[in-house]
Amino acid sequence: MSRRGRYVLILLVGAIVLLSVLGWLVSLRTDYLWYDSVGYTSVFSTMMWTRLAMFGAFTLAMAAWCGLNLYLAYRFRPDTWPATSEQEGLERYRELISPRAGWWIGGVAIVVGVFAGMSAQSRWETWLLFREGGQFDWTDPVLGMNAGFYVFRLPFWQFLIGFGFAAIVVGLLASLSAYYLYGALRFSGQGDRMTNVARIHLSVLVALFLGLKAVAYYFDRFDFTTQENQVTDIVGGGYTEMTALMNAKNALIWVSVIAAVVILVFSWGFTRSLALPAAALGLVVVTAIAAGGIYPAVVRNFQVEPNRPQREGEYAQHTMDGTRYAYGMEELETTTYSVASQPNAETMSADQSTVPFVRLIDPFVVSDAFTQAQQPRSFYDFNEKLDIDRYTYTDENGQEVTQDFVVGLRELNPSQLTDEQQDWTVAHTVYTHGWGFVSASTTESDNGAPCFTSGVLSDDPGNCQIGNDIIDVEKPQIYYGLLNNEYAIVGVPGDETPREYDRPTDVAVVDEDSEEDPAEEIGDDRYTTYEGDGGVDIGSIGNRLLYAWEFQEPRFLLSSQINEESQLLYNRNIRERVQMVAPFLTVEADPYPAVVDGEIVWIVDGYTTTNEFPYSDRVNLADATNDTYSGQGVANQASEEVNYIRSSVKAVVNAYDGSVKLYEFDEEDPILQAWNEIYGGDLVIPKEETPESLVAHFRYPQDLFKIQRSLLQRYHVDESRTFIEGGEAWATTNDPSQAQSVTQPAYYVYATYPEQDQPYFQLTSTFTPRNRENALASLMSGYYDEDGNPRLTVYDVVGGDDQSVRQIHQIITSTSEVVTTLRDATQAGTTVEWGNLLALPVGDGILYLEPMYLRRQAGGQGEDLPRLTNVAISYGGYVGFAPTFEEAVAMVVEKYVSGAPSEAEQTEGEEGETESPSETPTTEAPTTEAPPAADPPEVEAAIDNVIAAQAAYEQAQASGTNEEEGRALDDLLAALDQLAAAREAAGQ
Repeated sequence: MSRRGRYVLILLVGAIVLLSVLGWLVSLRTDYLWYDSVGYTSVFSTMMWTRLAMFGAFTLAMAAWCGLNLYLAYRFRPDTWPATSEQEGLERYRELISPRAGWWIGGVAIVVGVFAGMSAQSRWETWLLFREGGQFDWTDPVLGMNAGFYVFRLPFWQFLIGFGFAAIVVGLLASLSAYYLYGALRFSGQGDRMTNVARIHLSVLVALFLGLKAVAYYFDRFDFTTQENQVTDIVGGGYTEMTALMNAKNALIWVSVIAAVVILVFSWGFTRSLALPAAALGLVVVTAIAAGGIYPAVVRNFQVEPNRPQREGEYAQHTMDGTRYAYGMEELETTTYSVASQPNAETMSADQSTVPFVRLIDPFVVSDAFTQAQQPRSFYDFNEKLDIDRYTYTDENGQEVTQDFVVGLRELNPSQLTDEQQDWTVAHTVYTHGWGFVSASTTESDNGAPCFTSGVLSDDPGNCQIGNDIIDVEKPQIYYGLLNNEYAIVGVPGDETPREYDRPTDVAVVDEDSEEDPAEEIGDDRYTTYEGDGGVDIGSIGNRLLYAWEFQEPRFLLSSQINEESQLLYNRNIRERVQMVAPFLTVEADPYPAVVDGEIVWIVDGYTTTNEFPYSDRVNLADATNDTYSGQGVANQASEEVNYIRSSVKAVVNAYDGSVKLYEFDEEDPILQAWNEIYGGDLVIPKEETPESLVAHFRYPQDLFKIQRSLLQRYHVDESRTFIEGGEAWATTNDPSQAQSVTQPAYYVYATYPEQDQPYFQLTSTFTPRNRENALASLMSGYYDEDGNPRLTVYDVVGGDDQSVRQIHQIITSTSEVVTTLRDATQAGTTVEWGNLLALPVGDGILYLEPMYLRRQAGGQGEDLPRLTNVAISYGGYVGFAPTFEEAVAMVVEKYVSGAPSEAEQTEGEEGETESPSETPTTEAPTTEAPPAADPPEVEAAIDNVIAAQAAYEQAQASGTNEEEGRALDDLLAALDQLAAAREAAGQ
């Protein structure tokens, strides 16, 4: 390459490096400005300075170590080298390096050190937790170490050991290369293959490697408490690990030390033969294979597997106890809920603790109804899944009433802006925010539509019994939420006209705007100016230049819309916002809005997690939290393995100014305490300083509940033998309203469960026995008591003959009233959507409730609002299906009083026919009762036809066209008519 070409290449490389460094510095500065705007510069500075310190320390350590080994190899190089073809080939390299050996040694050392430092700086969190971590109220029952050692200290010790191995390997490679280059080590020719100095140097490095290996074997023993037990398929060392493998590790420690001593003795020239050090290394390898592999396998296969409950019982109990502690279930309450075989349906009419609050409105189904009924402009939108929260208000009788509501925010959705509105200036300076907190009753509807109670933009007041505007909002503008993460440029001088579009003025407004708002009405629209301080000041030319570079947008410099009062709002997604100010938290997938003291805020549960807790089973966050809502209005959690989780923080993000406050919730969580100390001791607001008005809106966290639900499928038992055998294992129910197989969500309800003295806002779910999907095993409830403490209860359902929600859905959809409605809906070209199927304990039975929505399909014109047209309930086997909940209850009561056979009894034969012969047989003792009399052949044939028709109809619902679904429904109706005729002819 010519001299000019070299100069051009150097110039290009220099420009690329300069631009990269400059871009990194710009990003660093803009990040600081953002953290300064939210008041969390300590988070940014702690992270950056710690990473820089670790980079510098480990870069220096590795560079010094590498340079020392290269220097020793160069310093004690032979004065001459054999005249062999091998050495002659290396001559030109020696001539290149020797005149500038110091520069070469320094350069190589620095490059190696930089790579080591870059790797080490990524472990900044490990170091900080090592430095500040404390103790847990849990001690490893086998090795006697506090859980804080495993969570806070062991990871950093293992990192240092790994770094030590890397350093020794680097030293070996560097020394071998230098010795080979200068002839101190050769592979051909006559005489010794290695000089004495090279032998001593390399032998010391190998001995160091073996000595460090002995240290690694010592720490490896603690890994048994966090590794998976192959026999029981749970985390925590079992009999094999704690006997055979533990002895193997202890033996390997001594063997490694002996081998290191032998090699050191060899290095000082007592013998020139490599046989002795080779034998020492071989001893380590053979011991590792025999003691660490063969012996444990023999113990596992011949001692443990044939006697699993006896050998593994003690260790399984450790994992059972550790898992309950690690997932906040150490105070799990288990109680029995006795269900009558024929519960008194009349108790539903008299019940005042649960029935009056039964939730009819499904927040997942009615999102479209919110959007279409409360969308005066097309760019307003609601999240795909709305939320449930409770509020206390004064009714028309002057009494305070607490009720849960479906709530959502009317956010601005940038994807719905027209082409003209997506112009850069318009999109980023005019359409900057949404407007309004909207709520609707969960217990009543307005002719099938949501019964709106607050935040209504409508000329039609509706026919709701609950009054409008019961939730007072002072600033309804929504700048921070879930749908809009585009940056916005806000702020104008006081004498200029507001330019931010607020809302239309040509519709009635239930929540009036504050008179102090800087707003102006222009034509049919209202414009306002942001008055918060949650943005970054871009009034100066310097900051405008920074963000022009950061966002690659020159209009930050050219636009006349930016002035001395301008602020830049970005990172507006509230989950990302919380994650940035508290990077150690795992953020709840489904934040929810609330009105607290007149302000709209988002409440986000923040979890502290680790995967290093001893004797605690692991879960995958993505798998454990996946249900119908995941990816449809609810974020998907990362596919991350954890074996400890605590709901330690309640993060609150103001929807107007974006301010983030972290309120301590779990005062005893050592991980949160450590991070709080790391960031200066005032990162989180103490629990006792949490406003009562905010506490009133806290709810049991969903992701934690789902994870606990996933674990309790196995961990609800108390005896290790029962746990290992798995005979009492449970399963979570699939959502019966969905065609695909997906876990049913947990539901928030305002209800009174057994042994509760008042209604609580609680999260609920159900379990079925594993391999018996048609039966109900238990109910699960999580809530905060009157003192704000979390309570988790499992109700074992005994007695009676209660079916699972899946079976109840099948019974409901098989009744003649429902089948007729489905047929009429199909013929009318409407789509049926089933809402939340709730299972609520009422009296001495379980009330199942499932609302039916109809959505008319208008070809090419989109879809009309989903309308709540009917409510289906089941109690004691009786099914009620009517336009209102009260009418459905009346139907059930009437059937019960008249002594009519229940729908569950009528379908018993059908259920028996549909039971899969491949199901695992139960271990229950055989009954001594006489088997029921067989149905006549004509009735059995008719039942078979109904079963086949029902299966065909469900398949058509899942994947067929409307025509196929209609034909399948007609076939099902005909089969039901034939069954009724056959039973009538048989006198049944």
